[in-house]
Amino acid sequence: MARLKKLLTVMVMAGVCMAMVSTASAADKNWAKIKKSGVLIVGTSPDYPPFESVDPATNKIVGFDIDLIDAVAAELGLTTKFQAMGFDSIIIAVKNGQVNLGMSSFSVTEERKKSVDFTIPYYKNGSTVLTKADSPVKTEEDLVGKRVAAQIGSTSAEAAKKIKGCDAQIVDDANIAVMMMKNGVVQGAVLDVAIAENYAKKPEFTVFEKPLSYEETAAIVRKNSPEFLDALNKAVEKLEADGTIAKLRKKWGV
Repeated sequence: MARLKKLLTVMVMAGVCMAMVSTASAADKNWAKIKKSGVLIVGTSPDYPPFESVDPATNKIVGFDIDLIDAVAAELGLTTKFQAMGFDSIIIAVKNGQVNLGMSSFSVTEERKKSVDFTIPYYKNGSTVLTKADSPVKTEEDLVGKRVAAQIGSTSAEAAKKIKGCDAQIVDDANIAVMMMKNGVVQGAVLDVAIAENYAKKPEFTVFEKPLSYEETAAIVRKNSPEFLDALNKAVEKLEADGTIAKLRKKWGV
């Protein structure tokens, strides 16, 4: 019996070691494959100006997030290739390897950490409410008995659901939420603070003075890719230190 227990212990330990080696090997292969291709495939949902949106003049995806990941890729000796998709599809695309990285104003949450890994944060954000400029709705308390809209899969949607006494309508993208508010279908659109403030540059809109929440924003990558994640983090740190990120914030007004 003692010999059997010892044998089982050895077998279990061997299995653990093999699993660790296998995971590390897969992680190394993931980053090695990206470096060999020379291309960083990025999943993004281009409906969130000024972070990511389609420029109608060129039909290209532009924005703060786009410029930043272009700069990160350049630091790593890579070029970028963007794949537009629904926001709620990006995490799935990262997990199954369809894209190497998700860059779409992702707020860092414990729930998302169960599915993907985050880079170090590159921006501090939060959720707030965008309304018509002439709307009597000015605070969270004013939303009791009212309706708001927010984008599916976003932290803004979670913030919308937490507004007491308010009916949260969850829609496919942020533009739909804003259009619903503009047309009077809902009384507010719950958005990232920077996004809402960008819309509020137009005199027809305004935003709550007090945000609903505060969050940090980061890019997402497939789990168990430590070398890739470390390379990304070092690039972000360098771009923060040399002032590149500050210049991009100024350029895009975020």
